[in-house]
Amino acid sequence: MKIEKVTEDMWPEAPVFDESIFPPPVKVQGSELQALDNMMLLTSRGRFKFYTEGCDYVRVLAGSGHIKWARGEFPFREGDLLKVEGVKEYELNGKGRFFVVRR
Repeated sequence: MKIEKVTEDMWPEAPVFDESIFPPPVKVQGSELQALDNMMLLTSRGRFKFYTEGCDYVRVLAGSGHIKWARGEFPFREGDLLKVEGVKEYELNGKGRFFVVRR
């Protein structure tokens, strides 16, 4: 159970980010979410909760804030790549855009 900043070479089989492949957004939790297979593009208005059993990679495309989870808070800012592993539930707190890939 951990959250950590990682680098590109630590992200196995990283998909190429292409916003044009995503379907139109839907409103979820007051934010806009676009989902395709195991990938999500999120435009958050301030707070968005995720539930996961495995590992999520979160690329912060814009914005800053923190991830709230059972063991506290983890800060993030634009340009960060985060690995969220085995936490079951976490919340992105902060306005911004995020590319999330589930493994």
